[in-house]
Amino acid sequence: MRGVKLFSAVLTLVLAMGLGLRADVVELFDEGEDILDKMTNQDTATAIEISEDEFFNGEISVRLESDAAVNNGQKYNPNVPGWGYSIVEDPSDEMEMRWILFAWKKDGGEGMMIQFPDGGSWGVQTNGGRYFAGVNKATWPGIQVSDEAPIEWEYHIRDLFEDFGEFNLSGMALTQFDNVGYYDSIYLAWTEEELEQLVMGIMPVEPQDKLTSTWGKVKFAE
Repeated sequence: MRGVKLFSAVLTLVLAMGLGLRADVVELFDEGEDILDKMTNQDTATAIEISEDEFFNGEISVRLESDAAVNNGQKYNPNVPGWGYSIVEDPSDEMEMRWILFAWKKDGGEGMMIQFPDGGSWGVQTNGGRYFAGVNKATWPGIQVSDEAPIEWEYHIRDLFEDFGEFNLSGMALTQFDNVGYYDSIYLAWTEEELEQLVMGIMPVEPQDKLTSTWGKVKFAE
């Protein structure tokens, strides 16, 4: 994905200067290696580690690998200590959020997914609380954000409230189905604009519809 190195340099500068990130933007994962302690559960054998070779921003990403024959290679935790973010239409509290940013890349295989439980329960929201790219091998309900698995880094900014309704985001599942998947720059925010500014540094950007036009048609899995 073009511009990744520039994004990394600009965001690093922004963070160092204390600009661009307000109290109403929350990092779920970017540079913290404690993601390994948070994503502790699995249903099939899946290796998780920090990668210093692949990243969308900064110097690391989280890398998952599983056998090519499985359909749900993932690491997850339905109740991450300290999370419990209320996804609402009009956030006004530090534990209330609406928008999410995430970046991902796939190395082998046909699809990947990211999941957000509601109060520790999976798939109970509208559209299942899931985003996926490419083939949804598990056939779990979710929203398809791109037609093919991302062979280069892609980022997405999504309206959690519009996609899934009100819910309590208590944890996360990183699901790359098979082979290898990378995840980076997972942030929550009150507004779309805050995440756009996070991506672009401190410079304002064009309306979001110009970004979404590059993502392909959004599809819903039943």
